[in-house]
Formats: sequence, structure tokens, C-alpha cells
Amino acid sequence: MKSVFKYSAIIFSVLFVFTACKRNSLQNQKLTKELNPRQGVYYSLFVRSFADSDKDGTGDFNGITQKLDYLSELGISGIWLLPVFPSHSYHGYDVDNYYMVNPDYGTMEDFENLVKACRERGIAVMLDITFNHSSSNNQWFLDSKNPEDPHRSWYHWISESPVNSNTGNAQDYNLNQKVWGHSLWNKYGNDFYAGEFYEGMPDFNLDSRELREELKKVLKFWNDKGVSGFRFDAAGHVYDKIKMPNDFTSSTQSAAEFWKEITDYLEEINPQNFSVAEVWDTTSIRAQALAGLNSVFHFDMGDNYILNTIKNQTAGANNFAKILQNDYAAYSRYNPDFIDAPFLTNHDQSRIAGNLRGNAAELKLAAGMYILTQGIPFVYYGEEIGMMSGTKDETKRTPFLWGGKDQFQTTWANEEDCIYNKKTVSLKEQSKDKNSLYNYYKKLINFRNSCSAFNGKLEPYDIENSSISSWIMKNENSGALVIHNVSAQTETILIGSEFSSEPAFFTNPVTKNKDGTISIPPFTTAVFCY
Repeated sequence: MKSVFKYSAIIFSVLFVFTACKRNSLQNQKLTKELNPRQGVYYSLFVRSFADSDKDGTGDFNGITQKLDYLSELGISGIWLLPVFPSHSYHGYDVDNYYMVNPDYGTMEDFENLVKACRERGIAVMLDITFNHSSSNNQWFLDSKNPEDPHRSWYHWISESPVNSNTGNAQDYNLNQKVWGHSLWNKYGNDFYAGEFYEGMPDFNLDSRELREELKKVLKFWNDKGVSGFRFDAAGHVYDKIKMPNDFTSSTQSAAEFWKEITDYLEEINPQNFSVAEVWDTTSIRAQALAGLNSVFHFDMGDNYILNTIKNQTAGANNFAKILQNDYAAYSRYNPDFIDAPFLTNHDQSRIAGNLRGNAAELKLAAGMYILTQGIPFVYYGEEIGMMSGTKDETKRTPFLWGGKDQFQTTWANEEDCIYNKKTVSLKEQSKDKNSLYNYYKKLINFRNSCSAFNGKLEPYDIENSSISSWIMKNENSGALVIHNVSAQTETILIGSEFSSEPAFFTNPVTKNKDGTISIPPFTTAVFCY
């Protein structure tokens, strides 16, 4: 009889454990959201400045992991991590080793845990990587200093008396070439190497087949870690004419061919990847680059089109929407399947809150004018709370203002670089104010995520009012009319009867008039669906 009870207890224990495991499994399934790297809104994040988990003053991977609930609530579906590789600089754009993480930010295990936690929340992880240059401390470059080493051909080396085919002849180049105030060619012994950005960032020679294959291995390494895509730094510079032989004339074409090889490889190893490139140039050059790329950042949109529209308080003849339409048409000629990447400002630009003097109404308007356009918008960390900056790079990348006694506040930056945010209201305080910029960003992004029309295309919608910037977003299932009053006065307008009479989203309440018109308050965004 005793053995029967013992046997029954064992069965009960097994059933209990099985039931508990099944329950936990179901709970985990509920916690895991679908990952779709090619939809939603991304958040550009400087690891050093975001969240510090170990109180050493420097942001780290574990800090981000512990703040993922914040990003999820904000509505973020992807994070772009500024460089996470070992580097001798604070910003990380000179990479010492492409297969390791910066020890300032934690261990590889910490990084892998972050990626795993992101995937559970449906947040894609994008790495910032440069294939234009490496660090002068990278072992590849150190080896390339030897003319007989195989790595010699991985960089732009030239010599007045080349000893082999891996070194170019200086007579075929302009040794006196200057760029951004410094010499392009840097002397080492009797030879010279190209460093377009500065001597500590030697430029890759992407004509090297061996180098291209190695860069693909780098992409595969991080893809296998769970990374969903890459932000290609300085993508528009990889074949700049200034570092090529004097008779070279195919910069844009050669760059597009290189990036096509890279993007095709990414599609092969991960068809769902979303990668975007920095091509800081004219619309025409960005369009040509899309012959080899899937997506480029929409430079000029934020710090030019939107900023000037708001400062001048006029939309002209619906100029903003029409400019975007023209840009999209140019892109489509080179890549019909392009994905636009709109943004206000990034880590290289003065923050827009400073340019608009912290005016909350204008900052809300600016947010709506880019987040409600076509493509995948990128929010630069701190933009959602109105962080400001100067023109010096370090001032644009200062610690995120969590507020209060939040233990995750980073302290690495100099006080003089943080002076621009002495009056900026922290997240803690803004989260208590339903009318704050932060709560507006949260409302705006989550609305965008809920409306499938914003996965579609943009078409200008002319209301014939110089204070109104407007367009339609639509896909095969739904549509939305986006209206912005960019002036300081209430504007009364008439919209088509096909649109809902009540806005699905608005900054400030919109008034319906008896004659069928609607009145939109100053600096207000409103969205009407159909």
C-alpha cells in the first residue's frame, strides 16, 4: 500500500511539473511578439549614452536589456545600435576588430542576451558597421603595412616604387589631395595609404576579392548572432574618385555594384533582413545608390524640408509632400522596391529641439511630419524628450535623461558637453504629463503601428491652403489622409466625403463645422481614415 501511494505521488509530481511547464510555455508564447524587421519604427541608440547597468558611468548592453520595456511601450519595433565593436575612439566608427564587442559595453554573452530579449518583444536589432574603412589599429591594417602580406591589397596603398601588384603606383594618383582640411594620403615609410576621414581610418580597397569575402563572413557572423540587419556607415564614399586612380570615372556605378553584391548576400542568408545605408548626398546620388541598396536614409527631409517648413510657417503649394513624391519617383527608377528611411536628425547633426528652441508644439509637428510618411522612420534617442545639442559631435551624443535618481543614467560625458540639456525636462517628469513631448511620441508611434495604411505608399493630397501640408498614405486594404497645419493660426478646410468625419489621430482637437468644413488648430497634425 505504501508503494502505491509512493507511485501515485510520483505520477502527480510529473503531471504537476508537465502542467507547470506547459503553462510557462504558453506564457512565453504570449510574451513573444512577431519579428518583422521591415515594418514599424526604429530607434537609433548610442550604447555609451543610453543606460548604465553597472554604475561605471558608461552605457552597456545590459542597461539596454533592462530598458526594453521602455522601448516597447514607446512602440519601437527595431533598434539601430551605433557601433558596438572594439575601438580606440568613444564613437566607435574606427573598428579594431569586426568579430568582437567593445568591452566598455559588456561581453559577447551580454550582447547575445540583449538580442534574445529584443526578439522576445518583436524588436529587431540593427548594427552600425563601416565597410569604407577600418581602424589603423585593426590587425588587417597592421598586417597590410608589409608589402608582401596578403592584406596589403585590402587597403589603398600606393608607392613611388611599387614592389608588387598589391601596391598602386603613386604616379597614378594625386598625392597632394586634400579632403575636409587634411591630407588624403598618409605617409608610412616610403609608401602612402588613403585615409579619407582621417589617418586613423585607413580606407578599404573594395576591389580586393579576398576582402569582399571576409566582409561577407563578418555579416554572417553577426547574422548568426540574431542581428536582423545593418546600417552601412559612409556607404556613399566607398568608391570616391579622390582615392582612386586619376583615370577612374565610375564612382557611383562601382559603389552600386559593390553594395548589390553585399545586399544580395544578405538576402541569401536572411531574406527578412532590413539594412539601410548612409548616402549623405543629393537626391540624384541617393537614387543611383539604390541600384545596389534596399534602403537609404532620407537626408534633407528633417533638417531642411521639415525644419524650414515649420520655421517659415508655410507649406507653399503643398511643397513637402510633392518633394517627397519626386524623391520617391527618382528612387523608383533605380530600385522599384526601395524602402525609405525618414528621420529628423542623427548623431552627426545638431538636434532639432535646439533648432526649434525647445518649442513643444513645433517639435510635435515635426515628429508627425516624418513619422507619418512612407517607409521606416528612425527616431534618434532623446528626440522623444526634446534633447538638445551644440555643433560639436560629443554634444549630439550625450547621456539620455532618465531623470530623478534613476540608476541607469550614464555619466561618461563632460559637463560642458551636456550644458545644452540643463533645462531639458527628463523622461521621468515628462511621463507624468499627458501633454508632454514624450507622451505625444508614444501616442504617435503606437497609432502609426496600428494603422496598416502606413505600410503603404504616399501620394500628395492638395487642399489648396498654403498653411496645410497634406498627403494620403494607402495600401491595398486601407487609406489615411494626413493633414498638418504648419501655421500659428487655426485653419478651416474642406476634405473629401470619403474620409471619416472624426480624426483617428490628432495633436489637438479638431472642430467639425455645420457647413461640412473642419477647423484645425495651429501646429496640429490630424489623420482621417477611410
